[in-house]
Amino acid sequence: MSSTPPLIEWLGQAEGGTRALGGKGASLDRLVRLGFRVPPGFCLTTAAFERQLDALPATRASLARLPDEEARAELGVLLTESPLDVDVAAALDRALGEFGRAAGRGEADSFAVRSSGVGEDGSDASYAGLHETELGVAGGAVASAARRCWASLWSRPALFYRSRRGLPLDGGAMAVVVQRLVPASAAAVVFTRHPVTGRDDQIVITAVRGLGDEMVAGTVTPDTIVIDRSTLAVVEESLGDRGGGPALDPARVRELAELALRVESGFGAAVDIEAAVGGGEWFLLQARPITTR
Repeated sequence: MSSTPPLIEWLGQAEGGTRALGGKGASLDRLVRLGFRVPPGFCLTTAAFERQLDALPATRASLARLPDEEARAELGVLLTESPLDVDVAAALDRALGEFGRAAGRGEADSFAVRSSGVGEDGSDASYAGLHETELGVAGGAVASAARRCWASLWSRPALFYRSRRGLPLDGGAMAVVVQRLVPASAAAVVFTRHPVTGRDDQIVITAVRGLGDEMVAGTVTPDTIVIDRSTLAVVEESLGDRGGGPALDPARVRELAELALRVESGFGAAVDIEAAVGGGEWFLLQARPITTR
């Protein structure tokens, strides 16, 4: 007799793979196991997502009518406005309580709550920026943020992306990653192969001061730094639209380039990573294979 799939899996200790943790969660779990510095956290697994859908039978009928806009809107309302299934809510409360006990207080100060679709951040499709991410979420608001992450599986951009790529419109399933928020002084995205030209002798870094959510969403212009892969020398640099000088000093740029190359080695393929500086250290927030050439 098979055991019931867990509703919560901790990063670095998870027994499920992508099917349970989604693409982002599985990638973070892999990074922890490879020894990289990742903010502590857990996944609300796809089993929790399925449990929530089972508690809301109307979602199944709406899924069958996609890409109908009315069905899409119904799914958003059902997922964001309905209370959590009682077992899912209890598992989430226990996990958040463990964070608080580890910190020696009632709850962690602030969380990052991020969607993790089963087809997300893989070698065939990235969904970069299409699903929900919420930063600075208080412990008592994590459940609501998780529901919005689930609903983002059927956002207009996500449905359009799947339609264009011939992927199933129901999106498969969605896990949710909950991590302690890094109080970032700067955030960056790194490509170990040039994302525009495809040159594999160059690394490209984009960076902003503070949290990187606006950069990932494309609402600000970041600094862009092109680095020679063999020497790690900067060959091109342009500043973004925030002013006040570069977001990263030369030492931080070199540290980040070296970190990206170590991740590439661990993954065995060109990658793009998201990272943030907190307390003088780089934390990895995501890593995924580069899906386009």
